[in-house]
Amino acid sequence: MKYHSKYILVLVCLLTAALSYAIPPRPNPQRLVNDFANVFTPRQVDRLEEKLVAFDDSTSNQIVVVTVKDLERYDVSEYATRLGLQWGVGSAKFDNGIVLLVKPRTSDSAGQVFIAVGYGLEGAIPDAYAKRIVENQLIPNFRKNDYYGGVDAACDVLMQLASGEISEPRGPEEESLLEIIVPLLLFGLLIFCILLAVNQSNNNDNSAGGGRRTIYIGPIITSGRSYGGGSSYGGGFGGFGGFGGGSFGGGGAGGSW
Repeated sequence: MKYHSKYILVLVCLLTAALSYAIPPRPNPQRLVNDFANVFTPRQVDRLEEKLVAFDDSTSNQIVVVTVKDLERYDVSEYATRLGLQWGVGSAKFDNGIVLLVKPRTSDSAGQVFIAVGYGLEGAIPDAYAKRIVENQLIPNFRKNDYYGGVDAACDVLMQLASGEISEPRGPEEESLLEIIVPLLLFGLLIFCILLAVNQSNNNDNSAGGGRRTIYIGPIITSGRSYGGGSSYGGGFGGFGGFGGGSFGGGGAGGSW
């Protein structure tokens, strides 16, 4: 009996690991629009991302759009909820994340969609409201194979509802302490090195009466974060910390077509 218990424990651990592996890992770099099923054009992805990043920055509410080719034997609601938990969508302070999950229709399987709502937004977006968005904005457009139009319209409604519940603008003060202190320390060290080098150069000039010296300061890495470059709005979502560890309890609604 003792050995049977060990085997059962091992099987449970393996099953848990397999189920966790079925959920896509958190994107790196972190993005709010993750089109794993390739139903959007690159331009559509950029438009949605820009809209949702601006909404995240202005209210702290996070709406994540994810499309997948296969639900890996999960129920669509469980998949969306697990994804929200594993990625930590929304902030730990407000639990204000929303996952809009889409599994497109194929020749041999029905399309499925689910809106998972974090604990903190369940008052603003109860299951009945989420169901209306699925039935009025999402599925009618999806039946016309217009995935972008459906998701874009649904996000507009979700943003209106969510901002009425929680609207706390993000700002640089939400960055981690290390992200602020480390660049300052490195900058101070750079200034110290320059002053030390200049002082040493002056001492050498005074003692030897020689010619002038050129001091070369190599490239300095000031921080692990990147400003500018890459995406035109690259500083937005990732710039204020990305996903914040929000919680989900199964609230939301879905449908199929």
